[in-house]
Amino acid sequence: RMVCKMASMAAVILGCLVGSASAGCTIDTPVKCYVDSATPRLFPSGNVNANWAGANSLEFCAQLCANLSMPFAGVEDGQQCYCGKTVPADTKLSTKCTNPCPANKNEMCGGNYAIGVYTFSCTGTPIPAPTTPPLMNNPCLNETFKSMKWCDVTASLDDRVNDAIGRMTIQEKINNLDTSVPATPSLGLNPYNWWSESSTGISHGHNKEATKFAFPILTGMSFNRTLWKVTGRAIGREARANMNAGNGYSTFWAPVVNLAREPRWGRNIEVPSEDPYQSGEYAENYVQGMESAPEDPSHIQASACCKHYVANSMESTTSLSNEHHDRNHYNAIISEQDLVDSYMVPFQACVEKGKVSGLMCSYNAVNGVPSCANHWLLTDIARDEWGFDGYVTSDCDADNDVVNSHHYTDIPEQGVQDVLRAGTDVDCGRFVGTNAQSALNKSYITETDLDDRLKNLFKVRMRLGHFDPPGPLQQISPSDICSNESIAVSMEGPRQSAALLKNVNKALPLSAATAGSVFVVGPNANLSKSDAGYYGPGNPCGSLFWNMVDAVSVYTSTVTCALGVPSVLSTNMSQIPAAVEMAKAADTVVLVVGTDLTWAREGHDAETITFSPAQIALIGNVTAAAKKPVILVLMTATPLDLTDVLANDKVGAVLHVGQPSVTALSLGDVLFGKVSPAGRTVQTVYPAAYADEISIFDFGMRPGPSTFARPDCVAANESTCPRGTNPGRTYRFYTGTPVVPFGFGLSYTTFTYSTSASVDTASLGPVRRLLADTADAGRRFPELGAVQGAAPLVQYNVTVTNTGSVDADDVVLGFITPPNAGTDGLPLKQLFGFDRVHVPAGQSRSVYLYPELTNFAAVGSDGVRAVIAGEYTVQFGLRESSTLGMGFTEHKLQTV
Repeated sequence: RMVCKMASMAAVILGCLVGSASAGCTIDTPVKCYVDSATPRLFPSGNVNANWAGANSLEFCAQLCANLSMPFAGVEDGQQCYCGKTVPADTKLSTKCTNPCPANKNEMCGGNYAIGVYTFSCTGTPIPAPTTPPLMNNPCLNETFKSMKWCDVTASLDDRVNDAIGRMTIQEKINNLDTSVPATPSLGLNPYNWWSESSTGISHGHNKEATKFAFPILTGMSFNRTLWKVTGRAIGREARANMNAGNGYSTFWAPVVNLAREPRWGRNIEVPSEDPYQSGEYAENYVQGMESAPEDPSHIQASACCKHYVANSMESTTSLSNEHHDRNHYNAIISEQDLVDSYMVPFQACVEKGKVSGLMCSYNAVNGVPSCANHWLLTDIARDEWGFDGYVTSDCDADNDVVNSHHYTDIPEQGVQDVLRAGTDVDCGRFVGTNAQSALNKSYITETDLDDRLKNLFKVRMRLGHFDPPGPLQQISPSDICSNESIAVSMEGPRQSAALLKNVNKALPLSAATAGSVFVVGPNANLSKSDAGYYGPGNPCGSLFWNMVDAVSVYTSTVTCALGVPSVLSTNMSQIPAAVEMAKAADTVVLVVGTDLTWAREGHDAETITFSPAQIALIGNVTAAAKKPVILVLMTATPLDLTDVLANDKVGAVLHVGQPSVTALSLGDVLFGKVSPAGRTVQTVYPAAYADEISIFDFGMRPGPSTFARPDCVAANESTCPRGTNPGRTYRFYTGTPVVPFGFGLSYTTFTYSTSASVDTASLGPVRRLLADTADAGRRFPELGAVQGAAPLVQYNVTVTNTGSVDADDVVLGFITPPNAGTDGLPLKQLFGFDRVHVPAGQSRSVYLYPELTNFAAVGSDGVRAVIAGEYTVQFGLRESSTLGMGFTEHKLQTV
């Protein structure tokens, strides 16, 4: 691998200490418990214990920190270890360091965002990593329990669940409502942890390594349902293999299917799209892949969880006028219209089509009710209307937020009642566990409230086969982790998803024979390791942290590199002159710019949607100095204003690659033409002025006046600021001119489309009957099975012809524009279908797409759908890319 900076001193020190003399570690100072946060961490080292969840003890964490020459060690959440040089004087104390250390139950290893800090002394031979017994066990293989009904696989699932719950003590029942469940002696069960992550591969296990996949903000751009499903399946298989080896659990909190509705949102990296329909399709396929194993259709391979339900798309922001909101306290005011036709759409698809076994309620409140205490969301809609048959977990400490952040009630026991009776089954944290007994004693809840929640939890565990005889899923072995198949699937993410935004005079693809000396420059040239552990495996297969320099080096050995500016947010421009000289000397320049997790991440929203001044200077100076137009590779989850980049004549090509992390290696195949790019943008790229018009705090999707101050107001008191104006969010409602529209992407070849429609005029009778049936059933949302099973009003055969000389994939996007689009809350257009097809040069392929019945109805301000009659415009492809060699066609459909 090539890197464009010195190896970290931590790595050098660690290398020098291996094999050095010593004989163990002792704890010098009492462990002091402090409040920690996701961003920034108290200690910036990151978790240094194997993949977020290795076996842990105070002594072993001390050894890891000694290896790094750090004076302070910090243990958190049982299994995590952090190392630091100092503890800031203003760090708040915590009382939540109550998690036993996995390798020494007599020690406490912190808690959820609570870190136990201490100093230590280590001498002699370094102590080895502690070992622990298998995390999970199956008591039904034990003579003591095997004859009990809950172990009887011939009994009904409900009977088995009821029998298991009936044997538990009250304290055991309360314990089992927490994320980290202690042992349950009545059932012979080992501890269980409901929390593991898998957005980009499995984490939170004792596994040494796992396959790392690209972030969904990139793989969403593939518009390939098969890729999403096989990615989920590969992750699910590694999850099951890890569980079988005794190194992990079975319940994973992914995918994230909130909308990328706001360009500044910190967690755009974790989601597949700004479009509700596409996000739902992603949810369905990822979940089906992860949970379903062909060899055992009667059990769940690994449990997925769609999150964050609902409208969680703001982390923490302080405006220039000092207005601050964060996700834990925020009450999102959302119209019924926006809830029904935007925010809730992906979750319905996840439940009804994906059959997901888990949902997570979000931190925020919606219209005054915290999500985890919202009976309408969790029970009336998810369970009773959509038929959800799984478990609901709170986001971590979200149950606590009901009382202590939202102040929905100020009585803890009332808060327990609110979350349990709303339908939250698992409390990620200790709020329910701490207060449930008191709630029972004071009659806020009954034992039945506990049982109702436990039934959902034990049903999921039984569907996972935790208490069944060994079957096909138990045969999945550790060799399936980091298998050639999994790694191949991970590398397909960037290959299929990279979106070509500009390509003047065929600047791309590069030729290994003629590229000459290649200079890779930019603050993201090395980006890989720093984001690998973010909601995925921190130790990818082979500990190989591939980056863009490596991707280029696959095709040519004459590669030099430099950062140009130290990081994406740095103001240090001192390295730019040296980068300019290297650019002058190179035959080809690849400029790698954008954002990373310091720009936007969980707990921290982006502050801007423009390149940093230092990156702007780097781009301007390097492009001016280069011998020929440069190739700009954009790594970002924040859609940055590309106006100047696209207008720069010295930028020959722009390749948008989202955030690939270690899978960046396969981008060499795109740059050098082994595959043609076919990705399409999944976020509207707005002009910079967008961020001055509308506050991130405004959750309205549709254009109109905002109740929040203009973000560019710098008054000391936001109440004196002029109010903002919502120009509309996402391509469905944005009334301005985008810099790059949703769905844009070019190719190394050219395409044309021709369309044949089954009808030119259609009756809306079937739509009216569907909506009437929905109302008669007391539903707010049409049942998706009925929608999919209904005969379409019109069908389209799109003939895709490759008119160029390169075999290539093409993504066909179908959009529908209603009569009077953009008025009375109607969308300007909306995606109704998509397909990806491979078309050899000179040949044609057919793609069949059709709008569903619900595409001919619109959600009104009351959240109820109504038929919209008149002339619809159906488009395939984008008009904006049709002049650049991409297919486009449209059809007028009259409806009555």
